Formats: sequence, structure tokens, C-alpha cells
Amino acid sequence: MHLVTKAANWTEHNQALICQLGRALTTGEQSTARKVGVANPERVFVYEVPVIKRPEEPELLALCEEYGFLTEETIGLTLGYGIYIKQGCLTTRLLSHELRHVYQYEQAGSAEAFLSRYIGEIIQFGYQDSPYEVDARKHEIT
Repeated sequence: MHLVTKAANWTEHNQALICQLGRALTTGEQSTARKVGVANPERVFVYEVPVIKRPEEPELLALCEEYGFLTEETIGLTLGYGIYIKQGCLTTRLLSHELRHVYQYEQAGSAEAFLSRYIGEIIQFGYQDSPYEVDARKHEIT
């Protein structure tokens, strides 16, 4: 799928950026990661940014717009082992949700495999009702 390959390339580029510019999880955050199933919490980085930017690539941007993904209200986004958090929004609940997506990436085995399923779920069920999102909400720690 052409779109999944583009999304995987964007994901891998941003994951590298987060790991370069962000910070590793604290000891407490690593404990949270383990609680939601992450196998390698030491590989996870968090990068707090003023705005979580959408992809510039036209097809990916159109997908975001059509399915309400990555809106101005977005406060967290997981890209492999990299997590963007909107500045001022970091909470245990949000981080545990995003860490569950890290777990999902680990289970899928690659960005391409994760995104193939994730994009398909969003198209089939919508963003809020996609099984990956439902699962992440069930694993939020408050």
C-alpha cells in the first residue's frame, strides 16, 4: 500500500527526531510503560512541542483531514519509540495512553505493519472507535 509506505517513512523520520531532541523516560515513567505492556521502555523518548505538526505530504495530510486525525486538539502522538506531547499537557493518563501505542508498535513489529492496521482501522471505524484507540484508552492510568 503506497499510503502506508509514505506514513511509515514520515513516522520513522519523526521517531528519529524525537529520539534526538527529546528525553528518555524517567524511572517512574518506565514503570508506567511496563504496566501497559511496553517491553523496551528504555528505548522510549518523549519530546514536548508547542504544536504536533501534521505531515506535509499531500496524501497523508488529506487522510488526516478526512478522518479527523492530528487536529489542533491533538495533545499526544506516538511514532514507534518516539512520543510527541503538546507542551503543558503531559499527564500520567496521556503518557500511559501513548505508551500503550508503543506496545502496539512493538507487537506489530514495524512501523509499516502497525500503520497498515492502524490506518485501516481508522478508515473502517473512525479515529475514536478504532480498536487500537479503544485499547489505548482502556490502558490509561489515572
